[in-house]
Amino acid sequence: MQITSSRTKMKTINGDSLTPILIFRRLQGKHKFLLESSTQHEGAGRFSFIGANPRKTYKGVGQEIQEVSYKTGKTYVHQGELIVLLKRLMPRISNTTQFPFSGGAVGYIGFGGTTMFVDKKIELPDAYFHVYETIIVFDHQTDEVTLIHTNIDAEKQEPDLEELAQQIVNGHISDEASYRYQPLDTTTNQSFATVLQTMQANLHDDITRVVLPNRNVANFQGDTLALYRQLRKKKPAAYMYYIEFEDHVVLGTSPESLIRVKGESVIATPTEGTYPRGETKNEELENERKLYNHESIRQSHALLVRAIQQELQSVCFRDSVQVMEAMRIQRSKKALHMTTRVEGKLLPMLHALDVLAATISPLSATEHPYAAGYFGALGFIGFNGHLDFALTGQSIVVKQDTMHLQATITVTKYTNVQNVLHQVQEEEQAFLQLLVNNGGQN
Repeated sequence: MQITSSRTKMKTINGDSLTPILIFRRLQGKHKFLLESSTQHEGAGRFSFIGANPRKTYKGVGQEIQEVSYKTGKTYVHQGELIVLLKRLMPRISNTTQFPFSGGAVGYIGFGGTTMFVDKKIELPDAYFHVYETIIVFDHQTDEVTLIHTNIDAEKQEPDLEELAQQIVNGHISDEASYRYQPLDTTTNQSFATVLQTMQANLHDDITRVVLPNRNVANFQGDTLALYRQLRKKKPAAYMYYIEFEDHVVLGTSPESLIRVKGESVIATPTEGTYPRGETKNEELENERKLYNHESIRQSHALLVRAIQQELQSVCFRDSVQVMEAMRIQRSKKALHMTTRVEGKLLPMLHALDVLAATISPLSATEHPYAAGYFGALGFIGFNGHLDFALTGQSIVVKQDTMHLQATITVTKYTNVQNVLHQVQEEEQAFLQLLVNNGGQN
């Protein structure tokens, strides 16, 4: 047993015969989560994080947060502004380890409410976080698995990490499961095009971009983890996530980090502009050149970077906000992406959650039939204050045998709306086909 602080215990085991999915399937308990990345040998993507059985849950709607304590079985209600309450309630413990995340809150924040999906409704909170004292970290470089327990109440009780290690090494898993779905309808239509064009016409200098959700809905039967496994196989990305909540599961992949905070360092990597990868090296280089030199993409990207700089200047020392890597072309398994790295130094009186609040797109300020939704950001807030959130780009919510699919569309002054809608319609059909597994469609 390795001890990193009076409250934190760790145990490391050999994981060369394990995978994050296998560990997740063997892990027993409720409200399980899996955060991972297809970039397993680059930066934070080196680690996968798995957990179950949170100590408490925070569920925020409007001006209220319900705090559920699984230790006492009681629910506490807190009234006030959401971010202020979260800053006050999130446990803060100095449990520094070599990992980006070693325990804390996992969940999402956005603009929930009642959202219409054709003839279906989905009601989600504005914020939903589970707080995990015990998590499992899979290191893809060393093939080591580290079990970490942080006691948030400074109790003397020793966690049984030995028993947990035996569970994930030798635990029983159920047979392979499948799923089936029946698409119902799509919202990609002329009325949505009109909304996009109207909003684009209303963009002005201090509102340089608007992010809108485009949605589909389907009847769903079967195993949500099997759905996630199919998605991560067919559409791998830098951020991949699967989280179980009380009455729904959120899963998806996203190429784009929204914001990271580590100590006083604030890092944003806005992504705007995508191009398919080439089948040969020469074709790949040519596609990179086309993406980099695409004038309207460069203009939209520059607007996005400017917006991010303005957002960070509200929470960082103004002269510390700098563009470190401009319009860099990065590769994912399926596409090329134009990204820029913006960094700043956090103002000492602020919390990482202040940065998150400043950088979530102003979706809730838009008044149109598609504005309300579960668009937002998903990630973790560590006990040590570190934060890493991704945009919920191609996200899926499964609730009450209904699968809600959402992709986001970024609109700037330079966006060709008709071209974007045509691309989205093609991607919708391709995305639904990706989700067909051995269970097939009804």
